[in-house]
Amino acid sequence: MSPEDPTQNQDVNADTPKPKLTRHQKLVFCGIAASYVFNLMSFSIMAPFFPIEAKAKGVSSSQIGLIFALFNFVNFVASPIFGKYLPVLGAKFLFLSGAFVSAGCNVLFGTLDWIDDEQTFLIFCYVIRSVEACGSAASITASMTIAANTFPDNMAQMLGILESFSGIGFMAGPPLGALFYGIGGYPLPFFALGGISIATIIVNFFLLPSVGVDETETGSMKNMFLIPAFYPLAFGVIVGSACLGFLDPTLSIHLSTFGLNPSQVGVAFLLIGGVYAITSPIWGYLADKTKNTRIMMILGFYVSTICYLLLGPSPLTNLPSLLWIVLIALGMCGLSLSGALMPIFLDLFITARWYGFPDDISTQSVISGLFYSCFSLGAFIGPLLGGVMVDKYSFPWAATIFAGANLTAMLLICLLGLWEWRCGRGRRPPWIRFDVPEEKPQENDNETEPLLRNHVNTTEPEAIKT
Repeated sequence: MSPEDPTQNQDVNADTPKPKLTRHQKLVFCGIAASYVFNLMSFSIMAPFFPIEAKAKGVSSSQIGLIFALFNFVNFVASPIFGKYLPVLGAKFLFLSGAFVSAGCNVLFGTLDWIDDEQTFLIFCYVIRSVEACGSAASITASMTIAANTFPDNMAQMLGILESFSGIGFMAGPPLGALFYGIGGYPLPFFALGGISIATIIVNFFLLPSVGVDETETGSMKNMFLIPAFYPLAFGVIVGSACLGFLDPTLSIHLSTFGLNPSQVGVAFLLIGGVYAITSPIWGYLADKTKNTRIMMILGFYVSTICYLLLGPSPLTNLPSLLWIVLIALGMCGLSLSGALMPIFLDLFITARWYGFPDDISTQSVISGLFYSCFSLGAFIGPLLGGVMVDKYSFPWAATIFAGANLTAMLLICLLGLWEWRCGRGRRPPWIRFDVPEEKPQENDNETEPLLRNHVNTTEPEAIKT
């Protein structure tokens, strides 16, 4: 029997109206969104005052930078582990326990001001920050899994909206941290955030569904690594996240050459962050509606390549260094990177189903863990590489290198699409199917499949015996 034509299924799915969100789904989303806000605030709330307090205790700038960078590095390591074992532990338990650990570490971090010895202070900073990052990784991985399970028809859009809430938490953290620090000194920002987070955990205990509690098998990361499409998509997530993080330690110095004061520099940061947060839900909605995820990624990375060439501007362009060019490029960076990153999460699910992964909690948790791990790795690499390259070369050349990374991601996804779709012959049959490993699917000779257009049917092509 020949496999079903994905184009026909796509037309059926496109014509079927999606059901409206129920009241329970809306409440679940509110709980997850609150978790995203407080997790990102945990990372950013100490930015205005912690370096000053740490410097007063004799901690060096590089050690302070490591304290900040450690958060994303531990997220990178821990997220796939939590994603693998989430089906056994249960998404709700992992979400609540991770949020509780993160909230408790916030409270503990507020007591470190009472330690006078430099080495003891530094050790406790590293330990508490690492444990807090583990809690954050567990909570975010579980929340992405719950979102994918609760909103199967709106995964990319929900991820986009959650990214907006991440941006809110990241941007609201520093001013709130400075406000509480001015009122009650070093401990108050951490005590306040920890207390609010614990209150949110209590509410989420009653809101969130129990997902995965009856599962006995973990998801398979090994099988995911056998999918050829995983690697260019993972590289795209790392590049997109690194490009966002690259600007954190470098953009303010570059903008100061135009005579901007700190307040104006802050507005410039809001330009890229605000555009990214506003447009992420829009790109997610378009990805869910059209399923043209590969085309969206290619266009996003292509425009991002141009934008990073203009940020310097790059010496390769021979353009004059004008403020308005840089500001336009910043806004377009937020627009293009959100357009490149939002479809990847959905594309990973589409690709996993194509290779025979079950559409269940085990697949959802593995993909969520790997996606967040790659995003955290990029957030860890971006600021470190950006600072080193700006010191060794200059901001225009550093931005040019990141433009090259965007171009590389775009070309890899293009080559993947050409390999998978074979120049219009239709999507290449999976070389291995994990639901029927002893069988292989029949060749799909449909000549009408458009180039680079993703298969979107949830009904898998049937395998035929050799």
